Amino acid sequence: MGDRHQSPPPLAERLAGWALDGEERAVRLGDLEERFQYLVRERGKRRAGAWYRRQALQLLILAFINHALWSGIMFRTNILVAWRNIKKSKVYSALNVLGLATGMAVFILIMLFVRYELSYDRYHANAGNIYRIVHERPDLYVRGSNIFARTPGPMAPALVHEFPEILRAVRINSLGGLLQAGGESLMVENGYWADPEIFDVFSFPLVRGDRDAALKNPFSVLLSERTARRLFGGADPIGQTVTLFGGAFDFKVEGVFRDIPANSHFVLDLVAPFETQARIWPGMTLSSWSRDLQFVTYILLKEGADARTLEGKLAAFAEKHGTDEPNIPQALRKRFLLQPLTGIHLQSRVNYDLSENGDGRFVLLFASIAVLVLAIACVNYMNQAVVRSLQRSKEVGLRKVVGAAKGQLIRQFLGESIALAFIALVLAVGIVRAVLPAFRNFVEREIVFDPFRDVALMPGLLLLAIVVGAIAGSYPALFASAFRPAPVLKGTGVPRAKGRGLRYGLIVFQFAASTALIICTAGVRGQLRYVQNKDLGYGREQIVVLPSLPRSIQDDLEAFKTELKRNPAVLAVAASGNLPNGIDNRTTADWPGKPESVQIPIHYQYADYDYVDLYGMTVVRGRNFSRDFASDAGGAFLINESLQEALGWEDPVGREFIHAYNGMTGKIVGVVKDFHTSSLRFPIVPMSIVLPRSQRYSAWVSIKIQGRDIPQTLAFLRKTCQRFAPEYPFTYSFFDEILGKTYRGERRLGMMFGVFAGLAVLIACLGLVGLASLTAERKTKEIGIRKVLGASPSAVVALLSREFMKWVALANVIAWPIGYLVMRSWLRNFAYRIDLTASMFLGAGLAAFTIAATVVSVQTFRAASANPVDSLRHE
Repeated sequence: MGDRHQSPPPLAERLAGWALDGEERAVRLGDLEERFQYLVRERGKRRAGAWYRRQALQLLILAFINHALWSGIMFRTNILVAWRNIKKSKVYSALNVLGLATGMAVFILIMLFVRYELSYDRYHANAGNIYRIVHERPDLYVRGSNIFARTPGPMAPALVHEFPEILRAVRINSLGGLLQAGGESLMVENGYWADPEIFDVFSFPLVRGDRDAALKNPFSVLLSERTARRLFGGADPIGQTVTLFGGAFDFKVEGVFRDIPANSHFVLDLVAPFETQARIWPGMTLSSWSRDLQFVTYILLKEGADARTLEGKLAAFAEKHGTDEPNIPQALRKRFLLQPLTGIHLQSRVNYDLSENGDGRFVLLFASIAVLVLAIACVNYMNQAVVRSLQRSKEVGLRKVVGAAKGQLIRQFLGESIALAFIALVLAVGIVRAVLPAFRNFVEREIVFDPFRDVALMPGLLLLAIVVGAIAGSYPALFASAFRPAPVLKGTGVPRAKGRGLRYGLIVFQFAASTALIICTAGVRGQLRYVQNKDLGYGREQIVVLPSLPRSIQDDLEAFKTELKRNPAVLAVAASGNLPNGIDNRTTADWPGKPESVQIPIHYQYADYDYVDLYGMTVVRGRNFSRDFASDAGGAFLINESLQEALGWEDPVGREFIHAYNGMTGKIVGVVKDFHTSSLRFPIVPMSIVLPRSQRYSAWVSIKIQGRDIPQTLAFLRKTCQRFAPEYPFTYSFFDEILGKTYRGERRLGMMFGVFAGLAVLIACLGLVGLASLTAERKTKEIGIRKVLGASPSAVVALLSREFMKWVALANVIAWPIGYLVMRSWLRNFAYRIDLTASMFLGAGLAAFTIAATVVSVQTFRAASANPVDSLRHE
């Protein structure tokens, strides 16, 4: 066999031959195959196989080293060439970097918001196995939904007892009021009654106290760290006494738990034992299956338990325990459902939830606009890069002549775009840091941007730059690398027609997206103006409201109101259970002789004699509550026009009516004109206003004041409140501000559309600047000839602009139906809404057209004003 069958030299000696080309590697593999066959014959297949695998591995390592070294050299070369091209075309590169940085900054900010929204409640150790029980009412819709977050009191323990797949169940109920300790007092906003199992179901770790004994003492309480600091400062709160409900009940602090993260669908600051609420309010029952559905129930399933299977069993469970009144038809009975904990924040939309949740549709829209703005930035880069590649056609031709392969050219152009993307990323990070405080206020979320501490953020940013650079540079790289060298070097083979079609198509895309965003901005702001100017059926100006009245004021409410009205700046004072825009208490209409088959769902609220007059509501039939009628004090009702229509009574005044919630009977004294009891998203519903026998139903005091010397009037209100309730922390709001918060999401959406529409137009205009300047440069000689022949600068500008503006006009035609469909879909969320008018679409189109025309005209005017002699000498 000769020397060819000698043992091959060791790997270290072969490293010197790493630069083997494909043909040499084929010869080497052939030698290995021949050597392998020899060893099979002489030493056996097993030993030959082991030797062959070692040799093949060595060749693979050599090939990898070869590829790595070669790639490193080429990468360094590509970076150097890219940097030279960037320095050579500073304006072009700056425009691209600015466009990409803007798009990337918008994308980063919105993705931070989206990630935060998706993180809600996922910090719990058992988040994937925690579900909330909700119930569906086929016959009752409140604020657009027939699903309710409340369940019967005994449901949680019965679920654990009857279903082995349920490990734990916990009930919670809102707890509010005045909390006092020592000399400190505060209003509890995030307090709850809860079963001890709350610490088994949720990850709320105690930092002080005995976890096993938590909530076992009926008059114990647990505080969050921030609440404990506010009440006790640095002192140890364990064993301290706090009082609730204006000093009516004492509770002992037995534990402190870690502050609940803000990305929770409900936040705890105080927890008291669930069973204790029945001791404090003897009228409350925790054992009724069919009434008092006011408790929220969560369950923890065993690992591997099927939630859908369990949900299917709840129908028989509900029927067994009689969760409906016996006379309710089967088709109208409640249906209990399981709601995943991690889906509550974005997908809930249920009535009587613990707190205001987000909206998955809004988050999806946010994310879509982020992608759209980033796409516009990438398209802007493509547009300019394609045109720029036409100017570099000779460079491409020369490189092909000297042996550059198509793949090398593609890598070169991609390298340039990725290099620009990384420069843009650095600028984008700076923009994000600068605008993040304002963005936090805008979305009302505590968003953090710290790439060096966030393990997922830094790789994500690097990946973003690579992906954006690759996408933005992909088509220009393919386009430029396809040039044929011979025609290009002769100056006859650049595919200009194909290039024009692409770049004009990209212009159409950019301005179509920008115009659609402008249309959406106009539609949202038009609806907001409609909401602000619509007659809601009550007044909203110069009304101060005091929430959560303490018991000391409720027990002496008339004296409190009288004292307030002594001040000439106070025009009227009224007490009520709800404000007119937030009436969500519900029951069913009842009257003597009502057929059992008739079920009319209604809303109701408690209010005193002065409520209707203070808010300027109109009594269209009968009269208002009046102290001149002694019978009103024993129970009286006002109903709205919608309830009169639902009842079918031609004249309801004087008829007996029953408050189904507590059985109070009285007469209907008047009919008030329909007013909006919630936002304009929902239609006006049948409702009654109840004059209660006790002022304990009054949670709000509304105070109509004069428009002058408001600070002095507020100081008087504070002083009066402190005299009647020294422990009461004076808090107030203006009613018009409360109304404004109802449409906070819509205002945010309108601002979002406006900002992003402006950014989209800015990025598109950056592209127009580059395209217009390059077009003017290409047509320099043509411009000189036209000027020699007598063309004016304005005529030349018009000639150069016409080529772009017809595509901007086409973009408007495409954007109009898109904007119409999006706005029509959004406006369906409102029961009362504006009509989409032609002026919105024409105005948006005219705005985009004017901006584009201005940018192109300014950019081309310099070329049109140049000396024709210099233009004719242009190469």
